[in-house]
Amino acid sequence: MGGQAARQSSDGTATTSAWHPSVESVKEHDMNNVRFFDGLVERLQRTGISADTLRPTGALMWRGVLLGTALYLVLGEDPEANLKLNGVSYIVALVWAYYDGLFARRLWSMAFVEAIFLHILGVQVGNLLAAIFGNPLLGT
Repeated sequence: MGGQAARQSSDGTATTSAWHPSVESVKEHDMNNVRFFDGLVERLQRTGISADTLRPTGALMWRGVLLGTALYLVLGEDPEANLKLNGVSYIVALVWAYYDGLFARRLWSMAFVEAIFLHILGVQVGNLLAAIFGNPLLGT
């Protein structure tokens, strides 16, 4: 039938249609997704993780990946310059957290804490990239 399937209509006659899911199967699939996500949210709440903090936490992790990638790209041969770069990256993370922070917007006291997490995550991502693609300090 070349991309068509025979199915029975509500009055009992056979009809042909394209390979598209029926409205009923789409609704059932959507209900399964809703049940799955509701169950996931419920399990997260039982563990103490709030669904409201997942998006900001994911965004913080993404920012850490961006910072770590930038750190890896500017990593050089000089250990002293890299140590200074480490301090500069914390200052960048601090300013980023203060002006566009996920948890600490316009609060210096919380921006320091958020910047610590962002900086540590960025350094670890930079270390991971150095382990995978080679570290110019070690000549690998």
